[in-house]
Amino acid sequence: MIDLHIHTTYSDGTDSVEELLKKAEDKQLEVISITDHDEVGSYFELEKDKKLRNLYSGKIIIGAELKTVWNRVPIEILAYGIDYKKLRIHKINMKELQKEVLEKLKKVARDLGLIYDEKNVYIDENDPTKRFGSFTIGTELLKHKENLKKIKEIGEFVPTSFYRVHQSNKNSPFYVDETYASIDIDETISRIHEAGGLAFLAHGYIYPFDDKDKTIEEILSTTNIDGMECVYTEFSEEERKKAMRFCKKYNKFMSGGSDYHAKNKPDINLGTGRNNNMKIEKSLIEPWINKVRYI
Repeated sequence: MIDLHIHTTYSDGTDSVEELLKKAEDKQLEVISITDHDEVGSYFELEKDKKLRNLYSGKIIIGAELKTVWNRVPIEILAYGIDYKKLRIHKINMKELQKEVLEKLKKVARDLGLIYDEKNVYIDENDPTKRFGSFTIGTELLKHKENLKKIKEIGEFVPTSFYRVHQSNKNSPFYVDETYASIDIDETISRIHEAGGLAFLAHGYIYPFDDKDKTIEEILSTTNIDGMECVYTEFSEEERKKAMRFCKKYNKFMSGGSDYHAKNKPDINLGTGRNNNMKIEKSLIEPWINKVRYI
């Protein structure tokens, strides 16, 4: 069993690298990939502390999850097998961007008559629960029972889904366009290839595309992307089958992962997803695992 979509405290997960590796070993996962958002700090830590790597006996595919854009919709690309020292990550002032986003989300909340406690709504780069405006405001709005009726009207969410359900959804009153701060999908894929890696579309069915099947096919058929995440915690069985069918149709590689964030997504377990709703066999990645770097 494998899990190629995992986050640590280097982005918005709450497990340290050490904690994560111990859990992966306990679960006897054969292959994992730490895929923090626009960040490869875990691999520098593993390089520095050789004893840390010995906590886990399986393979670790060097990875990252990179924010990019498709037709003004923010999406992510999973980079696998990269030379993490050569990957050109698109750097922005994330703290300032998220402060700007949060102020816009707070204004929308006020305009809708939603209640929140100002002292709980701020950006803190050192707190995984406060790094992103969407997670911060979503968490706070759900604390107040007075908001629940309005939330039902505009679209229910949990803190981790606020970004997809509302902030990046053009049909939501909470829509905030932050794509100006990202680079496009072609440049993102090019940078992954430049660093010797393979590029995979991450969780294609969770994006707010008007026609998800059509858009996924367009991405697979018109870009130089190498593959797609086909097994994912939030996918229905039908979506998994369609994703695999599209990969076969366009001769793309397949991957799968839980999107584990520990306490920030407490209902999602490492390797098995939500309520053990996924099990990713190593055979899924055998066509490409020997083409990429792992440690």
